[in-house]
Amino acid sequence: MRVVARKSSNSQTHPRDRMLSERTRAAALRELFPQVGTLRIELVFNDLSPHVPSPQLHTLYPAASAFFRFACPCADCDGDFDLTAKVKSLLGDSSERRQLRGSSSGQLSCQGIRLRDRAGSKACSMQVNFRLLCSALHAK
Repeated sequence: MRVVARKSSNSQTHPRDRMLSERTRAAALRELFPQVGTLRIELVFNDLSPHVPSPQLHTLYPAASAFFRFACPCADCDGDFDLTAKVKSLLGDSSERRQLRGSSSGQLSCQGIRLRDRAGSKACSMQVNFRLLCSALHAK
């Protein structure tokens, strides 16, 4: 009896697989932001449902990938939260040698569509409150 795989063999077709591939190819944090010692990203999710996902904490060090998109915590959603612009606003770019501001916060809404809502093309209702905290690399 022949077993047929349910998933496509092309991993690039699924948005989460594509995002993982992009994260793998991203430059190191130290290459884009050489003045940063650590970047702490706090994510607190809220939704209209009674089952809200747990908060997430990501601490990035200079060797970490400079990739700031995070998948929506709803497993059946194809969206993500892109903090790239917020991080660049906080940290500047590699050509800028300015003082780091220290922290930034805000809120984003998921623009993805959940599987249960695909027929109506209704956007996911998940939101994230984020906080970015950075510390400068200490000179030796």
